[in-house]
Amino acid sequence: MQKFEYRTPRYLVDLPVLFRLQEASIPGRCREISKEGMRIELEHPVAAETCGTVSLSYKDLSLELRVCVTRTEAETKGLKFLFESDKDRNAVERLVALLAGSTGRPGPMLVR
Repeated sequence: MQKFEYRTPRYLVDLPVLFRLQEASIPGRCREISKEGMRIELEHPVAAETCGTVSLSYKDLSLELRVCVTRTEAETKGLKFLFESDKDRNAVERLVALLAGSTGRPGPMLVR
């Protein structure tokens, strides 16, 4: 029997991102975000287990975080945040709270 693990809530968004690898910078769009990671669409393919950094901004908050590709699908990539400090974790929590608390459309929507 497989152990069931709870996921943190994910929110639908549409934010520009820049995925940086050692040899390239790939523009894309963040389509879904949680406190643990994000789902992005990139202009170029990236293999699973590729690690780099992702940069994104929302309102007055700009982040650059280490990430690793955990899932690849036809159009999207699942990224897991690799937190280097509590400061990084707190910044992501603040960003997700801002997105979750946004009102009006278009905006984030809880995905279960």
